[in-house]
Amino acid sequence: MVEHRDIGAVERRDARRDRRRDDAWVRFGGVMMTVVGAFSAIEGVLALAAPTTYRSTGGTVLAIDLVGWGWIHLVLGVVVLGIGLLLLRTDPPGWARIVGMLVVGLGIVVQLAWLPAQPIWAIVVVALDVLVLRALALTWSEDYVGAR
Repeated sequence: MVEHRDIGAVERRDARRDRRRDDAWVRFGGVMMTVVGAFSAIEGVLALAAPTTYRSTGGTVLAIDLVGWGWIHLVLGVVVLGIGLLLLRTDPPGWARIVGMLVVGLGIVVQLAWLPAQPIWAIVVVALDVLVLRALALTWSEDYVGAR
């Protein structure tokens, strides 16, 4: 007697497992974006309230004064925080992943420019942002995009 196995059921189960793994990476990215965004916003407020906290050459970072950098960190931090919270929803919008990758990429550039003022923190944030990019980009698939 020949045993008949439903190959379709096995493929569906594997697809569900892959989807759960992809969702877990997206949620990880959302959590990291929320944390990094909140700390970036705090960093911006600190640069605005007490610019002497940061070490810089002549009170500027790349020819922008610390107040300007404070605003950049504050606005970017709030945007990253908001997109991170959107990614944590049960059914995140499809555009949130793309926008998340764009703002995290911009955040890496801002942190690299901020390196002279806060070297250790900038390196930590760049490393976290690279993990977020990995979480959002490498688990990308046409099935995932089409399902949202």
